[in-house]
Parts: sequence; structure tokens; C-alpha cells
Amino acid sequence: MTLRTLRERIADRPDYRRLVLLVALFGAGAASYPVTVLSASLPRIAEDLGTTDDTISWVIAAPLLAFAVATPIAGKIGDLYGHRRTYITSFVIGTTLAITTAFAWDIMSLIILRMFAQAAMAAAGPSAMAMIIATYPRRERSRVLGIWAGVVALSPALGVVTGGPLIEWLGWRMLFLVQGCIILLALLAALVTVPETDTRPGTRFDIPGATSLGIGVGSLLLGVNRGIVWGWNHPTVLGALVVAPLSLALFTRIQTRSPHPLLPPMLLRQPAFTMPMTAQAVMQSGYMGAMVMAPFLLERTWGFRPTIIGLLMLPRPLSFAMAARLGGVHDPQHGARRVAVSGILVFAAAMVIAGIGAERRWLPVFIGGAALAGAGSGYIRATVANAVTRAAGDDNLGIAGGSLNMLQQIGAALGITVLTALMGDSDSGDRFLALHLLAAGLALVAACFANRIGREGATPGPGSPQEYS
Repeated sequence: MTLRTLRERIADRPDYRRLVLLVALFGAGAASYPVTVLSASLPRIAEDLGTTDDTISWVIAAPLLAFAVATPIAGKIGDLYGHRRTYITSFVIGTTLAITTAFAWDIMSLIILRMFAQAAMAAAGPSAMAMIIATYPRRERSRVLGIWAGVVALSPALGVVTGGPLIEWLGWRMLFLVQGCIILLALLAALVTVPETDTRPGTRFDIPGATSLGIGVGSLLLGVNRGIVWGWNHPTVLGALVVAPLSLALFTRIQTRSPHPLLPPMLLRQPAFTMPMTAQAVMQSGYMGAMVMAPFLLERTWGFRPTIIGLLMLPRPLSFAMAARLGGVHDPQHGARRVAVSGILVFAAAMVIAGIGAERRWLPVFIGGAALAGAGSGYIRATVANAVTRAAGDDNLGIAGGSLNMLQQIGAALGITVLTALMGDSDSGDRFLALHLLAAGLALVAACFANRIGREGATPGPGSPQEYS
């Protein structure tokens, strides 16, 4: 039996939609599997490779940078040439690089391999989301996007349960070998299951736009990260901060003149498209900054080992997953604005609680605050994704998902950079309280953006529904 014949038989099954969802979820889980346990293991990896806390933070921040640059480009490639092809190519490269990462010989090789592995996997997110949305009717999309967000959160939790003991017994390198094997299984499942989406053979890929966007976003994040460490008058920092706005301005100009823009300018003029993404990005800066700071706090304040740290961080992704499913159900019932604002305010309160727990050295209070933070962040995830893709329309699902991921990763990288730099080597409870209050303040700014969702009379993009069907 040929692969094509097997695919056709599977596509004829009455539960085909569910199979596509399960395979895509497995792939998304494979990509996000090591995040939490890797964060918990950063102090040990830093000691093993003989580097500093600031440098080791790049093991998380550099892949976020790669995601930020690659996801909109990969999403657009999927829109033009087919999301199945993009998804499978991403997993082939991702499998190879994930396994190679296990053999990193120093901190720079670890950072670079992680960065390229995540860049390769960047196509999987927007392509998987596009295939799911294209497979399900509009009335069910909020629900399945809630399931999607929940699984993406649960995968790192599973990584804690399985990866923590592996790191304790066999070392942190085993984590990447396991991830590579899981990605390989996801690839094999995708080969016989995921559908092809429409292509646009007469449309060219916007290479100048993609190049200028990549340079602009990369320079911005490089300048902010290194400026805190090297000083704002360092030649590399100054160069990056000059190049970033020039490249982003050039990108905007290219988009207005290109016959086939990477990101259609009409989308950028729609608050229904931009406000949800902006709110998510601002809140993500506080969320990810606090998450990466947590293992250092738990080690310095209470002296825990990586496995214990990973288990103590587990309530955050678990509550995220449960709240994401709930948010997907509440979205069509209560509206995107109400769900988004409510979730963000819950996150802000959670940061205050976690900060008090850190300052007073009350471990249950800190863990409770972290869990509530996961719930607030998870509750809005499906709503934001659904709002953005609805505004973009079915013809631009890939670039919509990629743009959302890009802004999320920019926010996350900035949050990680700023909060870890301000944290430094301190073990002061007052310092950790102040940083959590900073994250809460960012959430309040995000709530202001979220409060504008649905208030503007923007016209939905091509192929997008006017209301939930």
C-alpha cells in the first residue's frame, strides 16, 4: 500500500477531523516538551558548561528570538505553498537538530543549536493551527483552539515528570535526545494524516519583506538584551538599535508597495487583528520573564534541586491547560474582550501574590501565585488566537498565526531579558517582589489593549466571518 493510498483511506474515516487534531497536537507537544524542565535546569547547565546566569538565559531567549523571526515567514510560506509541506519539512529538520543539540560541546554551541532547532520547528505552529482551523467549521474553532493551547501547556508539564528524573540520573543532554525521538514519531504520524491546504501558485514569496522583518526583529532583541549586559554605548548595541527601526520602517514601506506583501497592510489597519496580538505580547513579557526567573528564585531562596524545582513549577502549566480549555468554551459565550480582560487581570493579581510569597519566603503562597498566573495566561490564549485568525480570514491563516507567534516571542524575549538582568545574582526577597510587581504592571498595560478588542468598527479580512456561526 502506497503512502498516498493510506492517506486517502485515513481521510475517508468519519473521525478524520479528530485524527488531524490529535496528530497536530502531538506535534505541538513535541516542540514544546522541554521548555519547563529546561528552565528549571538552567542553573545546573550553567555550572556544567562554566557560564554565567545571564549567558545561560540565552538558552531560552535565543530560541524565542528564532521563533519571533521565523514564524511569520514560515506561516506565509504555508499560505502560499501548502501547510502540509511546510509542516513536514519543519519536522524533518527539527528532528535532526534536536538530536544534534544533545551533543553541544559548550554554551555557544548549545545556544546556536537550540536556536536553529526552534527556528526549524517554527513552521509547525502556524501550519498546524492553519490545518486545524481549515479542517473544523467556524463554530467549533474556539473549542479546538482551547484544546490546542491546553496541550501545548501540558507538554512541558509532561517534560517535568519525565525529563526531571532523566536529567537527575543521566544529565541534561538526554532531554534533547528524547525530544528528537518524540519529534520523529510526530513526523511519521503527520506523513499519513495531516491534510494539504490550498496553495497560490501565481503568488510570489515576499523575500525583501521577509528579510527586512527578520533583520529588524532580530536587531531589536539583540540590542535590548546586550544593552543591559554590555552597556547602551557598546558599538554592537548601538548598531543594533539603529538597524532595528530602519529595517522595520523599510519593511513597512515594502509591504505598502509589494504586489504580494508578506503581511497585507490592510490587516495592520484593523484593530480586530492588532489589539489581541498586542495585548498577548505585553502580558507574555511578564509571564515568561517571571517563569524563567522562578527556578533561580527557588534555588536561591529554598535551595531546591532541578527535579524538585521542576515539580514545583508544574502547577503553572497544569492550570494553564485547564484554563485554556475553559477559555475556548467561554469565548463564543461571553465575547473576546471580556475573556481577554478577565484573564489578564487574573494574571496581574497572581503576580502580586507570587511576589509576596517570594518576599516573605512563603513557598505555598509563591506556588499558588504561579499557578494562578498560568490560569490567567491560559484563559485568554484561545480567545486571542481565534480573534486574530477571524480578523485575518481563511486566506491568511498562516501569516496570522505566525504574526501572533512573532509578537508573543518578542514580548517573551524582552521580558526574559529585562527581568533576568534586573534579577542579577540577587537573592533578596525585596528584589523578587519588585520584579513580580513589574510583571503585574505590564499585565495592566496589556488589559488596556485587550479592552479595545471589538470596540473598533474594523472590517474583517477576506474569508473571515462576521460573527460566530
